[in-house]
Amino acid sequence: MKNYIIPSIVAFILAGCTSKTNQTTTTTTTTTTTNQSVKTTVIPDECSTINNLINGYESGFNSIKTDKVNNQFTNQWRTNSHMIGANCTVTLNKSEQASYQCQTPVNTQTQTVKSHQKLAKQLRQCLTKTGWFESQKETASSIYSSFVLDTKTPVITLSTNQEGKGFTTRFEIAPPLGL
Repeated sequence: MKNYIIPSIVAFILAGCTSKTNQTTTTTTTTTTTNQSVKTTVIPDECSTINNLINGYESGFNSIKTDKVNNQFTNQWRTNSHMIGANCTVTLNKSEQASYQCQTPVNTQTQTVKSHQKLAKQLRQCLTKTGWFESQKETASSIYSSFVLDTKTPVITLSTNQEGKGFTTRFEIAPPLGL
């Protein structure tokens, strides 16, 4: 999102991180530009949340699945772990491979860009030290950040897109490129 998005969405995104680990959390309340109160949870070690999600891929994210979504077209479950926003799901594709997705709407472009850049920075800090490769692409209406380790490890994608008058940020851990 060249010349449009400014790094600020990540605080909002990371604020939604939760994990099923026994960690101390701090709960805060943030106010958005529309004066809606948003409850957020901040975890002291954000890398553990990311690593737990990556490690959960092998088991089909079974440890974070809650209730099954009533959808005749896909096998999908809600989760108790939220990387961004409050609506995250685990979906099985036709090959029985699981992916974890979270999506959250954001009203302002400034907030969207900042949040995307902040979460991309956190992912970079957590993943590149263990050999992950990052690629980032920006257009006038979107930002994509992808993290790849090898052909056997899931791919992590963070994307922010303009949709109508607002923006949507999506975080996904999907099957490896080699499968």
